[in-house]
Amino acid sequence: MNKNLPAATALIREHLAGDGDVASSIGHALDGAGLLVDPERTFGTVLRRTPQGWAPVAPATQPAPPEPTELEQQATDWDAACKRAAQLVDVVRATYATEPDFVGVRADRDTVVISLQIAELSRWAGWMSTLGIVEHQLTGLDYVVCGRTTIGDVPVSVLAYDLPELQLVDQARARRPYRHSGILYDLALPQEDAQRDIWYFQGENAEGMPLLSLDGRSERCTLAAIVDLVGPLHPVREPVAAAQGGERG
Repeated sequence: MNKNLPAATALIREHLAGDGDVASSIGHALDGAGLLVDPERTFGTVLRRTPQGWAPVAPATQPAPPEPTELEQQATDWDAACKRAAQLVDVVRATYATEPDFVGVRADRDTVVISLQIAELSRWAGWMSTLGIVEHQLTGLDYVVCGRTTIGDVPVSVLAYDLPELQLVDQARARRPYRHSGILYDLALPQEDAQRDIWYFQGENAEGMPLLSLDGRSERCTLAAIVDLVGPLHPVREPVAAAQGGERG
């Protein structure tokens, strides 16, 4: 029931016994008591969708404002962000659906969520490089690592399932472990780059960054530079040819 009804009923009953224009008297009394709704008075802004975007629901006696209000602009920007996320979902699915780790992709409002099932650490290194994920953008649980990045101007969350377990296993068997940009490297093993060249650990620089040399060459490069230029790196667990080892001296 309308909570104003008892007060309106009492006011009408009070004025029914009056003289003159009783109806007008009752109407003015109700208005003066604040029991009538004024259609020209604004109590808040309600938005509606139009072909041109968001616009306020205004009384017929009031023209719509020529420029969008801040609230209208926020609503329009939100719609545009969600639309960009939905479009990116289609692009990601078309680009990566055939990758063995790819599980799926979906839009979560203005954000895109990519799900991966990681079976090899080297594959995760490749995903981080491809999607532009760096170590400080990683958070992890017992069963999944979440990497946050952006593609275009769309925020993206990448869920790498089973990765924590693989990292623990790899760390346990690594003889010379070193973590760089979220990837654990066993520097006791030769490292193969994206061009199929082999790098060997040759100590550390003053900052503690590992130095590696290519085959038997004397030049040494930092692990960070190698990953950036010719990564990702993959450990070589099979024995390297004797001739190649001899070149290293």
